Amino acid sequence: MKTKREERRGERRSSIVQTASRFFLDNGYAGTTMSGIATQLGGSKGTLWSYFSSKEELFAACIEEKTEAFRAELVSVLDPAVPLRQAVEGFCLRFITRIRMPLSIELYRLLAGEGARAPEASRIFYERGPGVVEALLTGFLSGHVEAGRLRRDPPLEMAQVLMSLCTGNSHQRLLLGQPCSGHSWAAAPSPARVTELFFRMYGAEPDGPGAPA
Repeated sequence: MKTKREERRGERRSSIVQTASRFFLDNGYAGTTMSGIATQLGGSKGTLWSYFSSKEELFAACIEEKTEAFRAELVSVLDPAVPLRQAVEGFCLRFITRIRMPLSIELYRLLAGEGARAPEASRIFYERGPGVVEALLTGFLSGHVEAGRLRRDPPLEMAQVLMSLCTGNSHQRLLLGQPCSGHSWAAAPSPARVTELFFRMYGAEPDGPGAPA
């Protein structure tokens, strides 16, 4: 059980992360300093440093805070006990919804604009965001490959292809500030359509020992 002091410290840390997240988005990673965040918080830089030893560590905490609930949701969706096709479509639904959220688009735009100036920001984001999703999905698909429900292709390749199908052209258009209208699948990928395409590529033979469950 946490003491009151530990609870207060946890609340203060959460408040710092919330403020820093907005500061990063408003000013960019390269344009953000620990001094600037401390000023925004209304405290001393020393207090901020007592929670986070560097801007990189603080940015990583911001990404962790924004992706924690989503990772937990994916763990629940990618349950080996759930029928394969249902799990894949459930993943597609959540992944497509997530990457189309305004906050996600805002973050992707920030990183796209600062990739050359602040490569550490892109690395931190990938390791705690897309990289975690890719690893979870790869592990899930690997089990079904071994069970014969999917073709014996590299599970990592499968995961990358599925994520790319989910991203589609709509994500690129959103990043560029263009509306995704119309009824074409390329403009707005649906989870069902992405799932169908995935199984066309990687589904086991229907009459084989491991037809998709």
